[in-house]
Amino acid sequence: MTVSTYNPADHTTNNAHGNNHHHHVAHHSAATSRIPMSHDEDIVRVMPTLADLKKPHSDKAFIEKAMAEERSNHSNLIASSRDELPSVSVNGVMIDRTAIAQELQYHPAENKEDAVFLATQALVVRELLRLAVLNEPSLGTTAWDNDEEQAISALIEKNVTATTPDMATCERYYQQNMADYKTDPIMSVRHILLACLPEDGDERLTLKKSAYALIEQIKNDTNPNAAFIQLAQQHSACPSKEQGGELGVVNKGQTVPEFENTLFKLEAGLAPSPIESRYGFHIVEVLDKKPGVQMTYEQVSPAIHNKLSQQAFHQSLCDYLFMLADEADIEGIEMTLEQENVFRG
Repeated sequence: MTVSTYNPADHTTNNAHGNNHHHHVAHHSAATSRIPMSHDEDIVRVMPTLADLKKPHSDKAFIEKAMAEERSNHSNLIASSRDELPSVSVNGVMIDRTAIAQELQYHPAENKEDAVFLATQALVVRELLRLAVLNEPSLGTTAWDNDEEQAISALIEKNVTATTPDMATCERYYQQNMADYKTDPIMSVRHILLACLPEDGDERLTLKKSAYALIEQIKNDTNPNAAFIQLAQQHSACPSKEQGGELGVVNKGQTVPEFENTLFKLEAGLAPSPIESRYGFHIVEVLDKKPGVQMTYEQVSPAIHNKLSQQAFHQSLCDYLFMLADEADIEGIEMTLEQENVFRG
């Protein structure tokens, strides 16, 4: 692969979603279908259900997580200035800048440079696949003109093969990843919320000290149970204060991630430290915890087989795209073809 590049030092590319072909990619979105609220709807401000994850902060968190998983590489976005789209060609054919601008909507990123790189790379991959279809005797121009998506599917089916994992491979994967195949614990929880907006740093510092003071007050009381209930009624900003702070049974996926990540690591009893979330500080007591159960290999073997089969296919697809890129004369972009950013499906 020939790569002719000019690399401005201040251009950054975090390749979060990768070579998404315009017709084949499942464009990511953090939005989910609305789930009906339960009778606990009145506490949703503190303990959001999946329906609340439709809100804008969820999209932002999704994008940030995806971006964090990728390596930062400042060298592969090529443009003559921050205000221009890159000049990229495949075998002498320029990638249309209007197409790049239109493709941007499918590639959320933290900044313009990242989005431009992802969109441009996706169109380069599409052009590589188009050329491969034209050069495939069983497909050719007619197949491409009739149905581009079907032509690419046929091309991939013909040229991308993956080894099906055998039983020994699946069993070995299970033994190495047993923790991933446990049922989630079930928690019965109560809390006191000292509420504060995320951006109010001074207020948060004050509330954190107050939260620790309340924890000490509960611990040192001759009747900690009564003290928790009384303090919840006096100080909690959550409607659950009317029930002494009780949230009932909490399952994974029902709360915001920053609360849940700490909560499910706790054992039964009063947590020694408050849990900070976007809502403020939570003084938490785990009233009951039923630990998760380890699932057997027999129970999860179909899922493992499917997972490893998909990984093998995606790696083979990545290898095929790399071969196409290596054989082409690509100017203006340094391709980053890796399994985690090749389009799925």
